[in-house]
Amino acid sequence: MNKDFISRKESLYKVTLIDNEALIKSVRWEQSPKRRVDWDWINGYSTFKFRYPKRFEMALWYKNKLASLSLGRPTYNGHSLRLDYIEGNPEKSENVKVFEPTLTAMITYAKAIGANELRIMHPINLTVRQHYEGFGLQYIANGDYLFIKI
Repeated sequence: MNKDFISRKESLYKVTLIDNEALIKSVRWEQSPKRRVDWDWINGYSTFKFRYPKRFEMALWYKNKLASLSLGRPTYNGHSLRLDYIEGNPEKSENVKVFEPTLTAMITYAKAIGANELRIMHPINLTVRQHYEGFGLQYIANGDYLFIKI
């Protein structure tokens, strides 16, 4: 593949921590009729940040627009990194992929903290669960999560 194409494509994406700008932009999502969750990112993030100092957090930007937010944390035994919340911008007009870069970032963070497993907690519906399974994650019904060894 052409290196110029790759660098142009990569420059369309930016990954940051969740900051005030991202939280303010997420408020717009609340008005969208396409939104499928009812998570208050401003208050929820504040509480999560306080409770879990070793959390995983990520704001994904595409063409300088907020594409997704995600939050997770290590499990109490430290062997797994779990993703508790991920939400894509409900008004995205392009086919922007948000799970793939989130999964890549999670793997990197999990390895840095010594975790050997990823968990995706409480998939919102069967379609989303099947999407995650397409990445090799296995569903555990009695815990309502998916996992993969890394």
